[in-house]
Amino acid sequence: MGLSFVYLLEMAGTAAFAVSGALAASRKNMDIFGFCVLALMPAVGGGTVRDIIIDRVPVFWISDNRYVVVAIIAALIVFFTSYKPGSRRRILVWMDALGLALFAALGTEICLQHDTGPVVAIMLGVTTAVTGGMIRDIICNEIPLILSREIYATAAFITTLVYVIADSLGLDDHVSLLVAVVIGFTVRALAIVYNWSLPSFGMHKNK
Repeated sequence: MGLSFVYLLEMAGTAAFAVSGALAASRKNMDIFGFCVLALMPAVGGGTVRDIIIDRVPVFWISDNRYVVVAIIAALIVFFTSYKPGSRRRILVWMDALGLALFAALGTEICLQHDTGPVVAIMLGVTTAVTGGMIRDIICNEIPLILSREIYATAAFITTLVYVIADSLGLDDHVSLLVAVVIGFTVRALAIVYNWSLPSFGMHKNK
């Protein structure tokens, strides 16, 4: 497989999610094996579920082991790097945001290429983006971001929707990916910076 534009985006998303997993491991003071495991969960978890559902076998990281290699390298870099107190959480959130946008757009593109239709492509694009992070957070005994009030799954949904719209308008695949990733990451970034969240049940009820 050549180093195409899409392939480079996939590797960038893999690295970003792997760093988020490794940083989660560092916050829990895990050993080097724990770093590698938690790096792999967000890096390959969502894509594995997507590939199994659309019968894309062997799944992507089995047919191309470089995804695993990139995730392991990212984990080792984080393991041997020092961070200022409190900085690991901030880096984790931003790396997760980048991985979220990249994987949502790429997952949607892959599904459309397999003729799933736009609705299923959107659903599995979101699945690609959020499943690995859920596994990471559950292992760390934390409430997954997707289940919190943060603009998280919503950002993934917006990314997938933008890609489907761009694709339906006949835009070039690369342009569709870039537009979707930029918009999705921007939505998530604004939510992080301005602490945007979705309303929760009962928050406006009178006491």
